[in-house]
Amino acid sequence: MATKKELLAQGVAKAVGAGKAVAMETVDFNDPNRPKTCLEVDFPILPVNQVAIIEGNAGKPIYQMSKWWARRRSSVFRSMLIAAATKAPEDKSHAAKLVWDNYYANHQKKGAFKHLKVADIFMGGGTTLVEGSRLGMQMVGNDLNPVAWFVVKQELANVDLDEVKRLLADIEAEVKPQIMPYYYCDGPEGEKGTWTHQPTKRVMPADFDPLTIPRGERKDYRYEGPEIIYTFWAKHGPCQVTGCGHRTPIMSSPVMAVKTISVKHWEHTCSSCGGEFHVEQDAARMAPDSPLYVAPSEYPFSVLDRRKGVICPHCNHTEMVSLGKGKNKKVELSLLVHPQWLAGEAKQDADGQPYGGAVQDDAASTARWNQARAASIRLLEVRGELPEEVTCPESKVTIKTGEGTIAKKSAFACASCGTVQDVLKSMTGNGGKAPMGAYAVQAVSPKLKSSGASYGGRFFSAIKHSHQLDAAAIEWESRKDGDLSAYWPRTAVPEGFKTTYQKIPEHGYPTFADMFNARSNAVAESHPGIISGCVPLGDARVRFGIIPAVPAQPEHALPVEYASR
Repeated sequence: MATKKELLAQGVAKAVGAGKAVAMETVDFNDPNRPKTCLEVDFPILPVNQVAIIEGNAGKPIYQMSKWWARRRSSVFRSMLIAAATKAPEDKSHAAKLVWDNYYANHQKKGAFKHLKVADIFMGGGTTLVEGSRLGMQMVGNDLNPVAWFVVKQELANVDLDEVKRLLADIEAEVKPQIMPYYYCDGPEGEKGTWTHQPTKRVMPADFDPLTIPRGERKDYRYEGPEIIYTFWAKHGPCQVTGCGHRTPIMSSPVMAVKTISVKHWEHTCSSCGGEFHVEQDAARMAPDSPLYVAPSEYPFSVLDRRKGVICPHCNHTEMVSLGKGKNKKVELSLLVHPQWLAGEAKQDADGQPYGGAVQDDAASTARWNQARAASIRLLEVRGELPEEVTCPESKVTIKTGEGTIAKKSAFACASCGTVQDVLKSMTGNGGKAPMGAYAVQAVSPKLKSSGASYGGRFFSAIKHSHQLDAAAIEWESRKDGDLSAYWPRTAVPEGFKTTYQKIPEHGYPTFADMFNARSNAVAESHPGIISGCVPLGDARVRFGIIPAVPAQPEHALPVEYASR
C-alpha cells in the first residue's frame, strides 16, 4: 500500500503531466525562412523561476557527483532547450504556455527531438548536455578544462547501476575504515558514536581513541554514529607591520551559514496567561549545541515535549496540549562566529614557538596553531531576521553581524594593531605561505536523521579541539616522502590568465600540492587510484574524491574541506 508521501507525489505528477509521452513540433533549422520557435516568441519565465528556486534547495543526484563552480540550474536549461526546439503556435500568446505545459513530459519516447544536434562549446559542468540528452537530443560538448571534460563524460556514461553499487560498496569497505578516525565526531546533546572491533565483536569503551589504531589495523574497526561532512576553514592574513605579525582571519562577515528550515507547528493560547504562541513539533536548529538568540521580530514559540507538554514563552506555565492538524512554516536561521575567534592569534605561542598553519609548514608548528585556534572558537545561532547587532545569551558578547575583517577590496584590517593591508602583500611577506584555520564542521547524525529531525540529521558544530587535525598533519608529514611520495602533485601552477592575473602562486599556492591541506592529503592519498582529484582555487577551495558516475547525496559523499575568503 502506498504511503501518504507516495500518494502525494503521484497526485502531483498526474497534475503536472509528468512522464506523459509527447511529440513537440520542431522547425527545420536548415531553412532560412523557417517559422519562429517558442523561445523567439515568448518564454515562461515566472514558473521557471519558481521551479529554479525550489531546485536550488533540492538534491540533484547526477550533478552531485562532483563540485563545479557556477553550475546553472537544470530547470532553466531544460525549459530553454524545449522552447528553442519547438515551433511557436499560430497564436503567439500561447508560446510560453506550450513550453510550460510540456516541461515535465517524456520527450524521448516519441523521439520528436532526436534529429536535433546541439553543441555546447563551453560546456563547463555539463548542465546543457545532460538536460539535452534527457530530452532525446544529440549533444556535443567541448571545454578547454580537462576536469570539465572528465566530469561531463562521467555524468553521461552508460553504466550498469548494480555494478556501480558494487564498486561503491568495495570502495567504502576499503576506504571508510581508513578515514573515519579523522571524520567521526560527537552529535548534539552529547551523542556519541560507537567503535566496534569486528574480529572480536567487542564494542570499545567510551574513552577509546580511534586515532591510536595502527594504520594497518583500521580495517578491523567499524564506526557507527555522527560523521563530519564539511570542514570550514578561514585564510589568515599575517600582519606585515614590524613587531606585530598578528594573524587575522580574512572573513567579510561573522555569518558563516544561513538556512531556512521548515517546521510543523500549531497555534496555541496559554491556559494560564492567555498569551498566544506557536507550538513547534521539533526544534528548528542548525547548531543545537550553540547558544540561540531569538530576534525580536520572531513570533513567540515553544517546542513540543510529548512527555511534559509545552512551556508558555510568556509566563513559563507548563501544560499538556491536545493538538490537531498542524501546518508547516519557515524558520530563518543564521550561524555566526564570535568576535573572539575573528580577533585571530599572535604569530607565536607564549613560549615563543612559531605557529604554522600553511600547507608548507611542519606538523609540530601546525599543531600548535590548530590548538590555539580551537581554544577561542564559539558559535552563535540566530533565529529570525538578522539584526545589525546581537548579544550572545551565554557569553554576553555583542556581535555586529555586518562587520568582518575585510576593510576594503583585497585588504584586511589587522585585529591587533588595526593596520589595513593588502592580502597579497601579506602572503608575500609571509614567505608565500597562506595560514589556514579551521573553525567549524557540518556533520550528519544517523540517529537524528531517522528521528525525522527538522534539519534532516545535519548539524553544525564548533571545532573545540584539534586532535584529528593534528594527527592528520603528523601522518601526512611522516608519509608524504615515503610510501605516498608518488601520489601527490608537486607540479608548479602553470602560467595562465586565471593563475597569473589572479596571482595564485603569490597568494600562497605555488604548486598544486599547496591547494590541499594535511588531512585531505593524508586520507585521500592513502588509496591512490581509488580516490584523487582537486578543484583549482576559487572562492571555495575544495578537496574531494572523484568517483565516476556516482549520484551521491552529500551525507554519503566523501568529506569536503571548505575555505572562507
